[in-house]
This record gives sequence, C-alpha cells and structure tokens, in this order.
Amino acid sequence: MEELRKSLGVSSLDNTFDNFKRVVGTHEAYKAFFRLANGESDYKMVLCYGGVGNGKTHLCEATAIRLYQRGLFCRVLTFDRMMGALKECIGDERKKSLEELLRNYSYADRLIIDDVAGTEWELEQLEKIIRIRYHDRLFTILTTNRDLTGMPVRIISRFQDSDVGIVVLNEGKDYRRLKNEQNKD
Repeated sequence: MEELRKSLGVSSLDNTFDNFKRVVGTHEAYKAFFRLANGESDYKMVLCYGGVGNGKTHLCEATAIRLYQRGLFCRVLTFDRMMGALKECIGDERKKSLEELLRNYSYADRLIIDDVAGTEWELEQLEKIIRIRYHDRLFTILTTNRDLTGMPVRIISRFQDSDVGIVVLNEGKDYRRLKNEQNKD
C-alpha cells in the first residue's frame, strides 16, 4: 500500500471523495473534481482556486485515487517540485532534457498539478504546458491559493472555455484552523 501511495503522489490513500468533508463553500469544487474523476463531465480541465487549507489537495488526491480505481494512472504533482525538476535541467548540456521533461508534462494523458504559485519563469513554463494540453483536450487539474489576478491570463482563458474546462472557486474555510479551534473546546 505504501508503494501505491507514493506512486500516486498522495499523502494518504484515505483521501477519497467519500472522506471529503463537504462544508459550506466546498460543494462546487467537490462536484467539479468528482465528475471529472468519474468520467461524468463534458470538460477535461479544472482550475480550482481558493484559500489555504480548504481541501483542494484532498480533492486532487481523491481524483488520483478514483482514477486508479478506474484503471487509469495519474500522479499528483506539486508545482514547486515540478518546477524544481525543470530547473535541474537548465544549462546548455541539459537543454534537451528540459525540453523532454516539458514534453512529458505537456502530453501526459492525465496531469494534476497542486498548489500553483511561482516566478515569472515558472508560470511561463506552465503556460507552455497548458497551451498544448488545451489544444489536445487532455485531462488537466490545476489548484492554486492565488487569486486569479495572480495567474497568467492565457492559462485562465483556456480553463474558462466551457467546451474544455471549468474554473471553480473553493470558498471553504481552513480545515486545519477549524480543527484546532474544535480541539480547544
């Protein structure tokens, strides 16, 4: 089981849709992820944004687990680790491996990127990936704690194309903070 958890890139195999606490403000995000994970949506791309600790990562992990149950593999990647891997490829002698890694992210059958936030260069790389994924209508999930004004317009626009994607705000409260407050009582 530990090997499966690591291969999916999830923190716990218990982070399923059944175990997601649907509190006020999380219903639309839950529905968007659930429908995509179960193959019940017309869209192939989800951009979910909202505050910290409101379940976006849990929904990414629930999606990867549900896909695995359906016989489809998808790993949850954090944006910082993804960009770290790209940066390791920078340099004249490694330029080919940078292009190869970008191509792998761009053309993977399914891609889940959690916690998008970064430098201008990092967001430019993400734009390259999303441009191809949008063109090829590939299964893509992005989450971010950023307000959408902090995201490149060309990325947002592609997710807003209702033939391909959906943009959803997760307005739920910080579960960690709520849990701490409950433990004080």
